[in-house]
Amino acid sequence: MTPAPPGGFVLVVDDEPVVAAELAAGLADMGYATAHALGAARAMEILAARPEITVLVTDIRMPGTDGIALAHAATAGREAGRAISVVLITGHATPEELARAMPGGDAELVRKPFRLKEIGAAVERAHHRAAARRGAASAHDC
Repeated sequence: MTPAPPGGFVLVVDDEPVVAAELAAGLADMGYATAHALGAARAMEILAARPEITVLVTDIRMPGTDGIALAHAATAGREAGRAISVVLITGHATPEELARAMPGGDAELVRKPFRLKEIGAAVERAHHRAAARRGAASAHDC
């Protein structure tokens, strides 16, 4: 893990080690600081330790805690100064899963197979949303 550059810090979560590592490396090449985890439990540990994370990229279908539950847990009760936005990746989510995943419409959705350019664009939009919420929180604190 490296310090967050101006582009933000992205946590990638996927139960497939190669996917998680390659996606994190690709986002790092785009200028983001990155970390990756192979499941929700480790992701929550990283999120707790790294308040500078602005974007969570997670696969929806994973063993144990799925990406939707992870996204809800990661964002619930988080103060605005530590706001994060979510990018969900999926190869076969059902309409019900998508409705459960994005009730407030704040998550980005990228379908597999995807190109790194698609993920990069979704991460950029998500990062800007999180940064805006963080900026509004710090302006409010002044």
